[in-house]
Amino acid sequence: MTRLSCLFLSLLLLSGCAGFRGGWESIAYVGDTPPVLSGDRPSRTPPEFELPGLKFSVDIDNRLRTHDYQVMLFFVPVSIDPRNVYTKNVTAGRTRVFVTVVPLKPGFVFRPEQAILQFAGQRHAGVAGYEFGRRDAQGRWIEQGSDWQHWPLPAAYALSEPGRRYRLSIDFAVPVPSPESSDILLDLSGALKSDSQPPLPPIRFMPLRWDEGYT
Repeated sequence: MTRLSCLFLSLLLLSGCAGFRGGWESIAYVGDTPPVLSGDRPSRTPPEFELPGLKFSVDIDNRLRTHDYQVMLFFVPVSIDPRNVYTKNVTAGRTRVFVTVVPLKPGFVFRPEQAILQFAGQRHAGVAGYEFGRRDAQGRWIEQGSDWQHWPLPAAYALSEPGRRYRLSIDFAVPVPSPESSDILLDLSGALKSDSQPPLPPIRFMPLRWDEGYT
């Protein structure tokens, strides 16, 4: 086989390589009835909830990949990975919950150590809180000019700018719950609170199977 033929064959194989992976994830919802969703929904952005005084969304770093198949020419299998892998887990042995908040009114205070994560009959209090963003050398929040990081927050952090998007997160000193579980509950009533607004209702999580293709 000539060098040109080998190059052509290599390009053909590369252009025909694809993969298929999937697993389980936890989707947050508010209320007693889980929403009707499917794993092939077009956007994996967590659903946003609007309650008196604020809008927010919640995500948990327990997305589990249970299989990953790579194929050549779109049908010949070349790699099969059947391992269970938590693809989003930030720190092994810990669970991180991401809470994106847009306060619509002033007065909300974020207290991460007051958050409660409950599953498998156990309650776990938050141990640390963070905000994802950029800061300058003096610790002031900036729009550009430095790297994005998860910055540690104090025990009480005022969300003093209505309309601003706060990218917050909470660490719990417990391994991530299985995304196949339907008994995961997050209580933010003491962690995201305003004296002038009603407390946040419990946030539940439903298991959802996901599948996606890639090239």
